[in-house]
Amino acid sequence: MTTIQISADAGAVDAAMLATSKEETRHYLKGVFLDARGFIVGTNGHMAFAARCDAIVGKLDAVRPAYDTSGNCLAGVIVPAEAIAQAAKAAGRSKGLCYVFERDAQGLWWILYGNARIHFAPVDGSYPSWNRIIPTAPDTLTAGHYNPLYLASIGNMAKALNDGKKDMATAFRLHQDGENPALVTFRNPDGEPRADCVAVLMPMRTRPSDYAAASIADGFRL
Repeated sequence: MTTIQISADAGAVDAAMLATSKEETRHYLKGVFLDARGFIVGTNGHMAFAARCDAIVGKLDAVRPAYDTSGNCLAGVIVPAEAIAQAAKAAGRSKGLCYVFERDAQGLWWILYGNARIHFAPVDGSYPSWNRIIPTAPDTLTAGHYNPLYLASIGNMAKALNDGKKDMATAFRLHQDGENPALVTFRNPDGEPRADCVAVLMPMRTRPSDYAAASIADGFRL
């Protein structure tokens, strides 16, 4: 079997990890997807992260789920989030700038990170067409309601993309579009926008009763 070796930016992988699902019923989302078209992706259905990775291009075109005989599934490999977390823990202080994902001549998959070498079995599932949910930035910002836990995860993505620096937790821009998916862009330490990665945050749906807050607030004005 042909060997494969891909070096992926550690910050991008760590950011994608923050968007992966923890639901057993959505096992195909419980990992980071190395899209054969050249992207590192994570999504849980409520938010998503994607970063370009040129090192993937041309190496995973023939890698598809075992049951895909029609070729309709996206080519690539879903690396279990659990395996990536295990590699990060095993690496300890030897963490590097890249995760290396490798398939050896026997067809076994490995993660190399720092001094760690972890075997994993790819998630046997079909990854959704994640790129279809990437919105364009709206011309006019319209306030939306967002789950604060997901907003915190977006901040942690910004940190991961900037070497884990705490002061970079606000290095993102949320392009609010009301009840439509919101595009999230990230910034470098110098404040310049990054063109190599984006995120998407789904808004919380509102109901007419949610706007009763205005009248409730009146009772606290002295």
